[in-house]
Amino acid sequence: MHRMIAFLLWAILACVVLGAGPVRAGTPPAPAAGAPAGLAYVVRYDGDIAPDTLDLLHQISKAESLLQSPPDSVLLLERRAEEDKAAFMKVFQSEGRFAAAVSITVDQSVSPAVLTYRITPGPRFELRRVTLAPTGDTAGEAGVLPTPAALGLAVPSPFSAKAVVEAEGRIIAALRKNAHPFVAIADRKVTADFDTHAVTVAWTVDTGPRAAFGELRFSGVATVKERFLANMAPWQPGQPYDADLVARYRKTLNGLDLFNAVQIEPINEPGPDGRIPIRVVVVERKHRTIKGGIDYKTDEGPGANLGWENRNLFGGGEKFSVAAGASAIEQTGEAAFDKPDFITPKELFKSKAKVADEDKKAYKGQNAQVTASVRRQFTDAFSAAVGLGLRASRIEEDKSKPWENDKRYGFVFLPLETTYDTRDDVLDAHKGLLGSVSLAPYWATLAQGQSFLRPEFSLANYFKLADTPGVVLATRLIGGANIGADRDDVPPDLRWYAGGSGSIRGYPYQTVGPLRSKTPVGGGSLLTFSVELRLRITELIGLVPFVDGGSAFENALPPYNQSLLLGAGLGIRIYTPIGPIRFDVATPVTRRKDIDDIAQFYFSIGQSF
Repeated sequence: MHRMIAFLLWAILACVVLGAGPVRAGTPPAPAAGAPAGLAYVVRYDGDIAPDTLDLLHQISKAESLLQSPPDSVLLLERRAEEDKAAFMKVFQSEGRFAAAVSITVDQSVSPAVLTYRITPGPRFELRRVTLAPTGDTAGEAGVLPTPAALGLAVPSPFSAKAVVEAEGRIIAALRKNAHPFVAIADRKVTADFDTHAVTVAWTVDTGPRAAFGELRFSGVATVKERFLANMAPWQPGQPYDADLVARYRKTLNGLDLFNAVQIEPINEPGPDGRIPIRVVVVERKHRTIKGGIDYKTDEGPGANLGWENRNLFGGGEKFSVAAGASAIEQTGEAAFDKPDFITPKELFKSKAKVADEDKKAYKGQNAQVTASVRRQFTDAFSAAVGLGLRASRIEEDKSKPWENDKRYGFVFLPLETTYDTRDDVLDAHKGLLGSVSLAPYWATLAQGQSFLRPEFSLANYFKLADTPGVVLATRLIGGANIGADRDDVPPDLRWYAGGSGSIRGYPYQTVGPLRSKTPVGGGSLLTFSVELRLRITELIGLVPFVDGGSAFENALPPYNQSLLLGAGLGIRIYTPIGPIRFDVATPVTRRKDIDDIAQFYFSIGQSF
């Protein structure tokens, strides 16, 4: 006899996730002194059950989770077992084993009693047919419904409730991307044929009306100009509704750093032309911030910085900031101004002025630099920038050539840069990539110094290896060169140096590269790398073993036979809402006599890269 059984989807596809942890069958613990007596029991499973499925049955079994609370009678124990049986059947049905059977026996002839589940999983049914149909009042929209293949449902294939539930989410997502913001599932049925072991999944979809983007309605805006926010929308009025564009707009508004919360949703009030209003609800945050930080490095000594910024200077997301920093080797001051929506919403204007007074291992002097650039965002990850810069410097003392003092340099330069950024977190990335390539021709404006070309690249990659505990493999590669001028014709503050906190930990600042009488000379090129294994032990504490390596080189083209220096160490991370606090200790793998100490210590805020 041909038998058909129809199941409501949510009954069959119920996700069996209960709070009980995995408790294995065995001898129950002895009751606490004074606890009321009950029917002590153990739980057994009998049947050809896949290990993963058996683990899940252990986790959801009420009888196992209540072993420490024995029932007063066998009837109450059987009630627990019946509840388990119903939950077990949902598990097997979710795997497509609709003919599974579970029987229960309780053996009271032994002590403790033995509760046995005898399980026959039965054959796994096959998904043979998938249908999608619109409701009667949206029958004209049948053409917008996705195909089963687009939903990730192969026909035929072993039935999986998880795959069906995920496919339903894809139905909603596909239509919301295709001008149907108010789509809903009107009905869903899963039908199993016990004679052929075949399953049919049928959805009835209320597509809702086609819609286009209409006016933006803002709520919660206080000091930010609505016109500025409207300009940032990645669509034009009348354009077909697309949920991906709405998500991009939400990401853009969050990225302005002006709001604590952003909510964007369509309003089901279509006009005669099909346009619907879009509601944008924001919660503004305070736009002024005072920042400060401290750090310590064995080779550089203590340091501190202080800054102030206004992220909404004129009501259009303009950011103005000033900052100052001081350490034993340099004092800096800078001011910056950024304006989003410069030409179009995709362009960001950036300008910066910085002065520095430096007394480093390689040189002593002062410099000032002014830059202005325009950065265009081509995709969510890829951007490019072009700018113009002026730089002036006075080198009071080139410490590798003390007979040459008080030299002055001036340059006009044209910075060009491309950036690719897919990191999930700017402050503490767990996955993604950050790569940049820059090229800047420098034209000398004074008699001292020569014109040259300065290419540079940086590539950092983050691989999430495990969730619990959190394990991230972080790698970084940096390279650069000065092309077209001899090293000594480039001012010391534009030469390349390696060694120290932001470079090769374990070696003194600027000392990994060309030396003259143990004094850094600076190089014509640079190549460094870092590898970190970031282990998050608890929510608060992490450990980071690391290896750094590389060198600065005398000429623009590094020699193939020059060995690189390696540093290795271990770091501690303390995780805070503002980012991790970092404490690293590193030692030089190849220690140089009278140059390198046995260890270097570093303390600062933020990951090393």
